[in-house]
Amino acid sequence: MDAPPPHAPPTGTPRRADLKVQGAGATADRDRFRVSRVAIWGVVALGLAQGACLLSFILLLSKVVELLEPTGVGFAAEREYRQSLVACAVLAGLGVALGVLRAVEFSVTERAGYAVVRRLRMEMYAHLQRMLPAHLLHRARGGLLLRLTGDLSMLRMWLSRGQLQGCSAAITLAAGLVAAFILSWPMACSLLAVLSLGAVASLSSGQAMRSATRTMRRRRSLVIGNIAEQINALAVTQVAGRTGGEFARLSRQNDSLNRALVRVANLRGRLRGLATGTSMVATAAVVATGVVEARRGEVLPATVLLEVLVARFLTRSVRTLGLMHDYWHRGTVSRQKILDFLASSSRGIESSLLAPLRVRRGEIRFNDVTVEGALDGLTVLAEPGTVVAITGRAGSGATAVLDVVARLVDPDGGAVIIDDQDLAETSPSSIGRAVGMVGPDLPLMRGTVTRNLTYSARSSTPAEVQRVAFGLGLHQTLGRVGADGVDEWLVEGGQNVSPADRQLIAVGRALMGNPPILLLNRPFEGLDPASRILARAMVLRHRGTVLWCTEDPEDLAEADVIWVLEGGVLTEVKAGSAYRAEQWTTRNHEESRWPATT
Repeated sequence: MDAPPPHAPPTGTPRRADLKVQGAGATADRDRFRVSRVAIWGVVALGLAQGACLLSFILLLSKVVELLEPTGVGFAAEREYRQSLVACAVLAGLGVALGVLRAVEFSVTERAGYAVVRRLRMEMYAHLQRMLPAHLLHRARGGLLLRLTGDLSMLRMWLSRGQLQGCSAAITLAAGLVAAFILSWPMACSLLAVLSLGAVASLSSGQAMRSATRTMRRRRSLVIGNIAEQINALAVTQVAGRTGGEFARLSRQNDSLNRALVRVANLRGRLRGLATGTSMVATAAVVATGVVEARRGEVLPATVLLEVLVARFLTRSVRTLGLMHDYWHRGTVSRQKILDFLASSSRGIESSLLAPLRVRRGEIRFNDVTVEGALDGLTVLAEPGTVVAITGRAGSGATAVLDVVARLVDPDGGAVIIDDQDLAETSPSSIGRAVGMVGPDLPLMRGTVTRNLTYSARSSTPAEVQRVAFGLGLHQTLGRVGADGVDEWLVEGGQNVSPADRQLIAVGRALMGNPPILLLNRPFEGLDPASRILARAMVLRHRGTVLWCTEDPEDLAEADVIWVLEGGVLTEVKAGSAYRAEQWTTRNHEESRWPATT
């Protein structure tokens, strides 16, 4: 094992007192999910405007109803008739204004939610970029995808349609209740009582909704993770004849997810039914109270109809407020999952006080470097410009040597010194400009061959790209699968080209830009002899310090120095010339045992 435990805290980071906190990573939890004040006040203003329009509409409608029964004759009746027509025109204008305000409200609330989600997604991605491979060992890909997609979507629903639209709905509801009380306080009281009972009934389903949402999320994560794994390992499933077994496994997971989704849907349907039922029962309660009041002679039938109209106007607001509980539960669970992810192990925010790594000569010194389970007190020096071969059996810790230089693993003890700079005291983001690396865990990216070759050396010229491509023979190898050469499009991981081509492109990516330090982890695996010769020649022409993990005798023979590791301990440092002499002696001895026959 060449990596520390997944929960081991990264070492070599600056003390907290030395950090100058920057970026969204240091934002307080309450600020992470905060909607902008402009959006909040905008929604409040829109809610007040809608409430004013609704109140004006009801009161003006009441006036029009009164004018339906003329109180005068002749000129007075004509004047009341004209007033009724003007009032109807104003009612139409208020209706149009109310529709426009609701359209603007929806746009503003959705835009505000998207802004928060965008900010959170970038903060989460920045946190993901700071995570070491060890931090991701026990994280399912499905869970990570759910954090960055589904959780943010549910959170947006709570912010946009729960908080903001709920705020506007509450203002509109208050305005409608004011109108109801102006018309008839007994009917308004019955309306308010039914709405209150509906709110209590909605709140009573809270615990069940929270539990169902958590179960649904967990099962969805399992399904997403399984599908992601099967996409990456489809060939393994087919070769092993396990397509039927994997189909059955996904079917069981899918059935379990479907049951959880149905349970959530039932609870959400109950909430929606409560909202609709509350609105309808409120209308019935208003009518019943109106019947009683009309029998007593306290109100006119027209007033009862107006109260019913008020109750129907409030249907949307009641429904929005009723669904707030659903949005709140889903948003709360998602919010906690997002916070858990942001609190998980990572390097932490990169301090602006950290100096960039500046490699001048390329001297690499390991001072008592320890990585739990991989290296035990490694102390050795790589001279500037030398080719150092690192060899040993599986699990010897050779890969960990490269990983600590690339800062894919932070040592649990000791220090790596590059040109008198403690690597732990340098900016991690500057490592890529000084180091080129080839390894089995560094796949190709989606895009052209040129994009992959220049991925870490963006300023490389077309001439440099052509030099590396020709030197590795990429034009001939890629020409077998297409005529585009370095403009050939690669799918994710480069799966549309041969393994040998992928390996050559990876070697070219490491060499591009002439980085002063080159880290090679079995770089020529899968290459044919001709391609291996070309790639080895390119590496040996490289001007810089090379750390090269290999067990190939031909590669070892090209090294200036050979480090032999066993169980994470450096057991031998051998000069390359001594190794070549041993190889020559061994070869001559074998030839002398089998003399040529005539």
